[in-house]
Amino acid sequence: MSRADEPRRASSVEARALLDLARNAVQQMVVIIRNSQLYDPSNTVFEEPIRRLRATVQEAIALEGAFDLEIDGFEVFANGIRVRVDLRNIHLFRYFVEQLTRKGLGGLGFSEAPDAETLEVFLGVLAAVPDDAQDPTGEFNRRLTGAGITGILALPLRRHEDRPRTDRRQRAIEAYQQALDFIRHSMINLESPADLNLREAKRIIYKLVDLSYEGGGGFSMLGLTAIKGHDEYTFNHMVNVCILAIAFGQRLGLDRDQLSRLGLCALYHDLGKLDVPRDVLLKHGPLTGEEWAVMGNHTVFGARELFPMIARDRDAVTRVLVALQHHVNVDGSGYPRLRMRIDPILFTRIVAIVDTFDAMTTKRIYQRIFMPDQALARLQQVSGEKYDPLLVKAFVACIGIYPVGSTVLLNSGVVGVVCEANQDPTWAHRPIVRLAKRIDERPIPKEVIDLAAPQNTSVSILRCVDPEIFGINAAHFAI
Repeated sequence: MSRADEPRRASSVEARALLDLARNAVQQMVVIIRNSQLYDPSNTVFEEPIRRLRATVQEAIALEGAFDLEIDGFEVFANGIRVRVDLRNIHLFRYFVEQLTRKGLGGLGFSEAPDAETLEVFLGVLAAVPDDAQDPTGEFNRRLTGAGITGILALPLRRHEDRPRTDRRQRAIEAYQQALDFIRHSMINLESPADLNLREAKRIIYKLVDLSYEGGGGFSMLGLTAIKGHDEYTFNHMVNVCILAIAFGQRLGLDRDQLSRLGLCALYHDLGKLDVPRDVLLKHGPLTGEEWAVMGNHTVFGARELFPMIARDRDAVTRVLVALQHHVNVDGSGYPRLRMRIDPILFTRIVAIVDTFDAMTTKRIYQRIFMPDQALARLQQVSGEKYDPLLVKAFVACIGIYPVGSTVLLNSGVVGVVCEANQDPTWAHRPIVRLAKRIDERPIPKEVIDLAAPQNTSVSILRCVDPEIFGINAAHFAI
């Protein structure tokens, strides 16, 4: 059993359904545990709660693949999501928490729905394990497996240092790394996207969506897109496009469910590159005409590979369309050339813009790098031809004239990195900048300045610059 690294809020229909199932499971577990202290396991009083618990766990496993109920303090988490409890049922949850805590357990993990025999063994073990056992989790699981029970496992009690971090930057970096690891593993180790762990992908997206709603702290998730891995361009690019799409979609007014769906589409948009030979995909040099033709087929490859997912997930239709269409221009040009023209859907038009922006602002051997302001200008030049002009205008408004993560040269001879945009559009050209170094190499205090503040009116941005020229890791300053 694996536990979520941190709790997340419900951000989709599936997540809300899981929370409802968790609440029901806890209530039935409480009924069963309480009855076990009064009645023999063969008593008919157990039949209905066992039937309901079995059905609930079965549905949760079908939804998520596994079902973990964890406790942390007096809170309960279902697969990492905090279960909110109304006042009418708070006593039931407290009882559940107290029973597990008294035994030194941190929760229960279900890999299959328990039947009456399994629960009878479970209740026996729960009563038999001493409250002061040195290794309660190990003792509990040894007794269960010794009795032939493998569908339930005890989870360890969280130590204080295991509890969720409150630092938003750290959580965002961890979420980015999880997304990167997921894509890297999927692209390198899996033979087919059909083998993808969709549940894990959705977990990652939920975290990113939730983080995008958190304000304050002088932090913007867009700073994560300053992470540019030259050696792992494809993997970084897919994650960066995902983050840009979520931020852009939020600015457009999409709700959490829509953002979660958009995030998955963006994360999977280049999955067709799984079928591109690795010597072409990871080539450290210009591609030949033949290699470009192979690379261009990744849209068709992606749609073909993602198509079987439709059988078990209706939302996969949208992911198929985005994978297929994200290089089809709004005027019908681009690729692939289809016999019947299908206008790109909204998610495709969003992904097409952020995909191009991230690609243009990433240095590659076979392509010149555009500074962020130049990339935005280029998008505006070709809007109406390649991209939806209204969406391009909204995208520029979303990320600002100098996007978070941009390395800028100030008229004071200092190079800095934009770490936050000013919320007032009047001051869009004067963002918040973290100072990095002086061009004359003299020491400089590592401080953050708001260019819109009255005391900084004499300081202005001259232009965006390439951070590598100044030996700056933009991500270090932007995140």
